[in-house]
Amino acid sequence: MGLSELLGTKFRCDCGRSHDLTVRRFVYDAAAIDRLPDIVRQCAGHCVRAVVVADSRTWEVCGRRVLAALKRTYEDAYEIVVADGEHGTPVCDEATFQTLLARLREAKPEVMVAVGSGVVNDLCKWASFEMGIPYLVVATAASMNGYPAANVAATIAGVKVLLEARPPLAVIAEPQTIAGAPHEMIEAGFGDTIAKHQSNTDWWMNHRLFGEYHCNFCAGIVADLEPLYLDRPEEIKEGDVSAVEGLFAALFWSGVAMTLVGTSAPASGGEHLLSHTLDMIASVRGHRHDLHGRQVGVGTILSAALYEKILAIESPEFCTMPAQVDAGFWSDVAVAEAVARQYEAKRAGLDAVRRHLAERNTWDRLRAELAERSRRPQEIRGWLERAGGATCAAHIGCSTQQLRDAALHMHEIRKRFTVVDLAWMMGVLPDALDDIIAQWLSD
Repeated sequence: MGLSELLGTKFRCDCGRSHDLTVRRFVYDAAAIDRLPDIVRQCAGHCVRAVVVADSRTWEVCGRRVLAALKRTYEDAYEIVVADGEHGTPVCDEATFQTLLARLREAKPEVMVAVGSGVVNDLCKWASFEMGIPYLVVATAASMNGYPAANVAATIAGVKVLLEARPPLAVIAEPQTIAGAPHEMIEAGFGDTIAKHQSNTDWWMNHRLFGEYHCNFCAGIVADLEPLYLDRPEEIKEGDVSAVEGLFAALFWSGVAMTLVGTSAPASGGEHLLSHTLDMIASVRGHRHDLHGRQVGVGTILSAALYEKILAIESPEFCTMPAQVDAGFWSDVAVAEAVARQYEAKRAGLDAVRRHLAERNTWDRLRAELAERSRRPQEIRGWLERAGGATCAAHIGCSTQQLRDAALHMHEIRKRFTVVDLAWMMGVLPDALDDIIAQWLSD
């Protein structure tokens, strides 16, 4: 079965589960917006009231055209423009969500069309789930893989979390819009995509250590997409339309893999924690942060370097991880308490991991399996350099000290075990961090 044949289907997988993909259409076409009324009707059925949700930039890029296309079929169609946050772009947090939700409830739409990328898509996904109405998304940049994902990356009480929702019924994009997006957004998409090597390694590690569910088919989707973006990084850097199309397809289908599995595991591991931590620090301390995918690219180099250090250890002596979070680092009592809850949930299983890894031949087997899956830091950095992506602290607008601080605290924010936790258990963190930063994450 080809990937496009999966859309809108439910199928039994060799992993033993049934996968249900409610995304029905993936349209990448120069006339996609002109076709939008028909796509809405095919996916959502007969609707009378439609709303277009955009931010101030995406409204000008193609939001007006989306509304005009819908009005040819839906007389009762209107727009909502999400306001910018204090740093000049919208944010996906509780306050913004509640404001959008109130406006939507007042308008009572029957279908919603998001026009934008990460934040706008997540806000609409969240609202769609809360209100029980269908939504579609008109993508405006190849900046992240969350378009078809079922979860929402939101900030709740200052903490980056994943919320359960439902994916859109369709993802629609026009090549001229995607290729014409600001280059830093394309760089972000490339950074988010190459992270899948490392996130899949973390996923496999959790499967081996904790018996976590793993699906070879969904992991294979991500692996099979490599030629779409790794074969043409220089052309992606130049904004070549066909090369950016390949990147966008890779982002879409890696997001589908998350939806099929029901978690972010195939596409988000320890490398994402650096970006989430930098976002949280920026939020509580009141300064800007860079695009998620650009930060993830730097985090992917860090993840690969951690794996390289870990896998060089033949006979590990397991260390005890910090007993509690560094509350002072988080600068906010509520955030520190929320982080502490995540960390405590993880620490409960760490002793069992240490005992298991200390068993005869266990580390040798796991070490060999992880070595097959993880990429070397020079490979990751080389791909990012060829695509024009961010590769060091300065490129993502933070100092080396800020990057170091985030790397030393990112294990605290999630209960899921990743390479970052393994690095602490092996003594790679904090001992080798300064060497890693000097070798791989400095300008």
